[in-house]
Amino acid sequence: MSSYGAWRGMPRALAAMVALATSVSVLSADHAESPGADADPSADLADIFIFPSPQASSRTIAAITFGGRAAPRSRIDGDLACDPNVLYTLHIDREQAANGFDNVADVQVHARFGRNGKGECGVQLENVPGNGATVSGPVETVFESPAGLKVFAGVRNDPFFFDGEGFAALVASFAAPGQSGDLVGAFRLGGGQPRRDSFANRNVSAIVFEMDNAAMAPPSGSFRPRVRVWATTSRIAG
Repeated sequence: MSSYGAWRGMPRALAAMVALATSVSVLSADHAESPGADADPSADLADIFIFPSPQASSRTIAAITFGGRAAPRSRIDGDLACDPNVLYTLHIDREQAANGFDNVADVQVHARFGRNGKGECGVQLENVPGNGATVSGPVETVFESPAGLKVFAGVRNDPFFFDGEGFAALVASFAAPGQSGDLVGAFRLGGGQPRRDSFANRNVSAIVFEMDNAAMAPPSGSFRPRVRVWATTSRIAG
C-alpha cells in the first residue's frame, strides 16, 4: 500500500447523522451524476450508510459505496475498481454538549486501495476509531483489525432503494393542467401492491468497516454525543 502527499479534491460528498443509541437519519444520496463525475466511477460516490452493529452494541458500522449506476441505465456488474490513486475519506463531526455541531470533522477515516507484489488488490484504512493503527487486508473478504474490528471492501448488491418507475410516473402526473400529482398511484402505495426497487440486483463497490462507539464519540458524563458524517473522494494530483 502507498501513501500520497498531493491530492486533488473531487466535489463528491454525502451526509448522514446518527444518534448512537437510538436512530439513524439519512439526509442525502448521490446518484445520476454529471458527465464528469460519471466518467470516473472509482471516485464517484453513491451513498454512505451508518448504523448500529447488529452483532455488538458498542460498535457502529459505516459503509461508503461508489462506482454504481443510476437507474434506469443498463445494469453493470463489473469487478471492484482497485484504483490506488483515489483516497476515500469518511468525515466525522462530533456533537458538543454546549455548541452542537460545527460542521468541521473531528475525525477523518481514510481508505485507499493498492496491490501487493503478486498483483493482488487490497484495502488499507487509517484512523478508524477504536483501531489505534493502520489496518489492511485483501478485498472481497471480511477481515479483522488487531483490535477485532471488521473490515470489508468489494462488490455487493446496491442497498440504495429507489423506485425510478414511480418517480417518472409522479412527474408525468403533474403534466396535465390543474393536476397536483398522484403520489399514491405513482408509487403504488395503496392496495398492498409490492414496492419496486430500481436498484435491486445492481452491483456497487463498497468499503465497510466497524468503529468503536466510545472512540468515535466519547461520552461526557450523561451526555452521549451524536455524530454527523459525510464522505468525499480525492484523486492524486498529476
